[in-house]
Amino acid sequence: MIEVDRSGVNVVLVVLVLILAFLHFLFGPLFDSWFAAPNLLVCGVLVAARQLRPGAAAALGFALGLLEDAMAVSHFGLATLLLVLLGYLGSLTRDLFVGEEILFIGTYLFIGTWLFEVTSYLAIGGDSLFFVLLQAPVDAIATGVVGYMVVPIMAKAS
Repeated sequence: MIEVDRSGVNVVLVVLVLILAFLHFLFGPLFDSWFAAPNLLVCGVLVAARQLRPGAAAALGFALGLLEDAMAVSHFGLATLLLVLLGYLGSLTRDLFVGEEILFIGTYLFIGTWLFEVTSYLAIGGDSLFFVLLQAPVDAIATGVVGYMVVPIMAKAS
């Protein structure tokens, strides 16, 4: 039996997550002025979680969450906690949903981003129904579009 070396997939995964994190912080102020702002850190964690074990996905969420929280003025630790949970739960979806169906990936990215946005908004004391029902879903769609561009790169690498 021939064993497949998956180290190339890990290198591509690391490079993609680093690029998404870099672009998240580079274009963060620009994204804040858009109506539909993609969250590239959440996209990176969710896409990588499908390839990683639960502990590694949670560790990735922890690292990216610390980077996000280092830039935050208040509520230190919120993004870290949420990205750890997203990474862990996202990795568990690999056992529940096999394959990379386009409808599943879109729904997966949408729900993950929407949960992150709404939970962080409500945790800081937000109470606007407009954000929960309109702004967060639009941001989740924007993140899903970015994810659709990243997932084929991962598929070609594997």
